[in-house]
Amino acid sequence: MTAGPEKPGGKRVLYLEALVPLLAFGSTLAGMLLWNAGIQFEIQYAALGGFLASCLLAFLAWTRPRKDIVALSTPIYGFIFFITPIDYTGGVVLQLLYACGLTMLAARLHRRFGTGASARSFRNELAAGPLKTYIESTSDPLSAIDPVAGHHAAAAFTSFSEGDYQQAADLSHAAICRDGIPEPVVRAFSILRQHAELLDRNLPRPLTYLTFPAENAALMAKPLPGSGDPDREFLTMMDNALLLLYSAGWHASAEDRPLLLVSQGFAEKLLGS
Repeated sequence: MTAGPEKPGGKRVLYLEALVPLLAFGSTLAGMLLWNAGIQFEIQYAALGGFLASCLLAFLAWTRPRKDIVALSTPIYGFIFFITPIDYTGGVVLQLLYACGLTMLAARLHRRFGTGASARSFRNELAAGPLKTYIESTSDPLSAIDPVAGHHAAAAFTSFSEGDYQQAADLSHAAICRDGIPEPVVRAFSILRQHAELLDRNLPRPLTYLTFPAENAALMAKPLPGSGDPDREFLTMMDNALLLLYSAGWHASAEDRPLLLVSQGFAEKLLGS
């Protein structure tokens, strides 16, 4: 299970996310009912709910560890729709389309940026289990990494976990070019880059591929398999590279811990696979 906010806070976030379409659609539908009941007014004012829904959506986006720029910009359009005169039919159609857009953005925010929200809501600690044990066991060798390299490690892991393989490869390449990074971490970045580029191009396992040397075994989350099963060895190297970078990001870049907590479930699946 992924770590996240305390349960009451998580439920509040879900309620607020559900409130986005309720406000957006509800305001327009209420305006239509009033209009058909004979209460004539400028239909643009029925967009008030859409404006409030867009402000709520922007607030939810702002409280995520990662910021969704699209969701953050929606109040601008909501305000324009609210103050701009328009005929009844055009206004209703525009507001309903905008409500649909806000609903899709709220769903996207929930799916891609986590259920839970504010960095202040996170406990900022890993859930007890094998992943936490591994992270703690690698504290000494990884704590000395500089914060920039730690940020690259966290960002590369997160990009890979979200399926953005090209971004993961680019971040890994940039980190490899930095000085002062321990050799096992450089190797982890190199392995991740190789795997990310293959996945991005949908290419099969190459005959020769990067591996961790035996002297790095103490830093591995999963035992290094023998070379008798290339497919298993290939995947295990990728898992170990990702988990080592997760640990490096955790220890070297405290600011990225909320982001890593969002991806904890992916890390735990790697460790348990």
